[in-house]
Amino acid sequence: MINLKIEDEVLKDIDLIIFDKDGTLFELYPYWSTVAVKRAELIYNSLGNKNTSLVEQIALIMGADLKNKRMNPKGPIGIYNRTYIQNLIYDELKNKGYGIEREMVLNAFNQTDAYMKMHDVLLNSLVPIRGLIEFLNEINGHCKCAIFSYDLTNNLKSIVEMFKIDGSFNLLLGGDRITHPKPDPWGAIKIMKELHVLPENTAFIGDSAFDIESGKRAECEFLITVVSDISNLEVLKPMSNAVIEDFTKIKVC
Repeated sequence: MINLKIEDEVLKDIDLIIFDKDGTLFELYPYWSTVAVKRAELIYNSLGNKNTSLVEQIALIMGADLKNKRMNPKGPIGIYNRTYIQNLIYDELKNKGYGIEREMVLNAFNQTDAYMKMHDVLLNSLVPIRGLIEFLNEINGHCKCAIFSYDLTNNLKSIVEMFKIDGSFNLLLGGDRITHPKPDPWGAIKIMKELHVLPENTAFIGDSAFDIESGKRAECEFLITVVSDISNLEVLKPMSNAVIEDFTKIKVC
């Protein structure tokens, strides 16, 4: 077990930390803008449309604001699950009169999954939150850690191996293994059960209201918000034990 100090508050007897991935372990925009652009390009090519601005429009539907280089605070990327985003793209384009088919969207997502597994693409699109690697190294072996993310489990495995932090994590729960998405507590409860840790010894760290709500409903003792583009602080501050800009703000004690 470990104790974590954030400003003047000490969070005691933590045996498990559950991390969201996007916006929590890694900066939100570099990774998800790469994903959104690739998906958008593939859908654009499938439509055979000549309007080049359509790529930017489709990326924006997913929440990637390419013009301002940030993610939309309302998502859907980073907040809602994969199926929700696929349906949203289909409905938006269908309503605008484009000859979109659901298979085009599914194929674009699957091809993008393969693209994002390429070593150079993945490495260039992932930026760890400041202080993350040092924090993981400091707590390694002193408490259990898990990732609870909408990203695919195999992608999570590739990412932690690439950054040589795979030894820090006892369990990876990706979107392909999630039965009930956040803010449902199902994923957090599953992780605690599989790792045999009680909620009173668990901390949940995320950047969205859905993350923190999931941890709260799972009765995790400590809830920590890492601020990202999608963090609604008016909602998150009252729900969280602490709000941090990065992992340099957490001291192990």
